[in-house]
Amino acid sequence: MFDWLFKNGDEPEQSLLEMITVDVQKLTLSKMAIEKAVGMIAKAIAKSEFIVQRKDGRAKDHIYWMLNVRPNPNETATDFWMEIVRKLLIESEAVICRLNGGLYLVDSFSTSNVVMLPQVYSDITITSGGKIMSLDRTFSADDVLHLKVRNKKIFGYLKKVLSLYDDTVSAMCASKKMSSTPKFALDIPGQMPTFRGKNPDGTEKTLTIDEYRGKIKTLLESDDIEILTNAAGVKLEQLKIESQNTSEDIVKLANEVFTECAFAFDIPKAVFLGEVTEKADSTNEFITFAVKWVVEVINDSMNAKLVGEEAYLKGESIWIDMSRYKHVDIIESASNLDKLRSIGFNFDEVREAVGWEALNTEFSQERVITKNYTDDLTKEGKEEGS
Repeated sequence: MFDWLFKNGDEPEQSLLEMITVDVQKLTLSKMAIEKAVGMIAKAIAKSEFIVQRKDGRAKDHIYWMLNVRPNPNETATDFWMEIVRKLLIESEAVICRLNGGLYLVDSFSTSNVVMLPQVYSDITITSGGKIMSLDRTFSADDVLHLKVRNKKIFGYLKKVLSLYDDTVSAMCASKKMSSTPKFALDIPGQMPTFRGKNPDGTEKTLTIDEYRGKIKTLLESDDIEILTNAAGVKLEQLKIESQNTSEDIVKLANEVFTECAFAFDIPKAVFLGEVTEKADSTNEFITFAVKWVVEVINDSMNAKLVGEEAYLKGESIWIDMSRYKHVDIIESASNLDKLRSIGFNFDEVREAVGWEALNTEFSQERVITKNYTDDLTKEGKEEGS
């Protein structure tokens, strides 16, 4: 810690500015901010339920199992979708291939140079459970979900801006560290004095200047009480280096990094920083502006490749239900849930709205409408009849 603090007249002097520059280690707050933003969006999608809608209602079949529980033998759906969304947001695209009844994240690939015909994917390597495997085969476009987002320019701008912040925060932290770490200067006169010490066997010996500096350094770093014999004319003085930067300044600048990152990913600042505000409103904004557009990209690809045109036009679809992402307190929401029941929602639909399993019984699927809504429907019917 004190290696550079001791100098004699024969060594070239080092300026304070040079000392600061040498020991600055760049803090990458930007990486943490970007990972946090991407992680928030990825977790929101991974926590949601993938709904498989058939003509006769919602289905829990093999596709539902792959999307919600286990996409392949080595991964859970939560880990799989978090990695997919992370790759999509950071690299602007993510590719999923269907293989042996499972879904796999494609690590690298090549495509055919065609425009009017479906592309062919080759040179594919897939990732599963942290392992990478190359596939000696090609895939048609129908067997691949190719997700793309247009955020390269925004992401590139964000990385440049945050890099400037990283440099500034690093310099401020280094300056703060230097001002709080004890530093000493050893002033040795031009007429070199003789430094005395002892060998391990107790006999006296003459110390070199480096040995003497090492002895002082050991003394300064030790918690033991020792007496150091001072040579004639040698002075040891503590240096005082004051920093204009306070801890509050560093925290403020770090918050600016997080604010810029939240802005780039359309995440409300209050949600990103974990501030206590109107939680419901902030969560709704987070889902609407930061998550929903990513969800639509995934929905479109799933319907195009896992459902197909014919089945989709007949009412079948796959979509991500975000309602389970938001925590619902059934006691606080009892009044609103009761209103859903009074306008025709059955018990199963109300249970699913709060993240509970449907009962699928005759009783739970029965619909009722309170009298005031029945009267409104009767009036509308009479008006249409007249």
